[in-house]
Amino acid sequence: MTSPVAAAKERLRSVARERLASVSSAGRVARSALIAEAVSRLDVVCRAERLLLHRALPDEVETEGMLGSALARGQRIFAARVEGPVLTFLEIDHRTRWRRSALGVLEPEAGQGLAPGGVRTALLVPGLAFDERGGRLGRGGGHYDRFLREARRHGGRLDAVALAYEVQVVPEVPREAHDELVDWIVTEARVVGIAGRGGGPSSSEE
Repeated sequence: MTSPVAAAKERLRSVARERLASVSSAGRVARSALIAEAVSRLDVVCRAERLLLHRALPDEVETEGMLGSALARGQRIFAARVEGPVLTFLEIDHRTRWRRSALGVLEPEAGQGLAPGGVRTALLVPGLAFDERGGRLGRGGGHYDRFLREARRHGGRLDAVALAYEVQVVPEVPREAHDELVDWIVTEARVVGIAGRGGGPSSSEE
């Protein structure tokens, strides 16, 4: 039997997909460029020794510009790869070869795996909807929730930075006990530091 929270999540996923579909291809490119610029100025990203990112789906905020900026900064970069229920991150550089997942996402074919804990790390997080308390609604696989929970259990400084178009920010994301919060939200219009999660409270217009 579906719980009320699970049902609310599915309703919000439908709303979020409709909102994303309303953003034109040209709008995605323009908004993604503004988000990439804001991310490149975010202290927790610039000062991180490791940057964890994903190659975006067509309706997500593009990450190519962020990848290029990180390479230029000389950061160690790890890209997402899904292996069944497990989200892993493999180190990449200019020579990395890529493969397409079952969902069509570009993933690294090989690379050194991410060691848990340790140095300061920034994680760029995709999703369908977010709220200003750090709530995040993903696509339902639970990959980022499991990764964040395990990474935070190991300690060290990890900042989860959500990438979102402003239309994806909602008053409230339904949450269950296993749902992990993000620390920052970056849209084309503002940067939000989540209160009580290292960077907040803050909300600055870009």
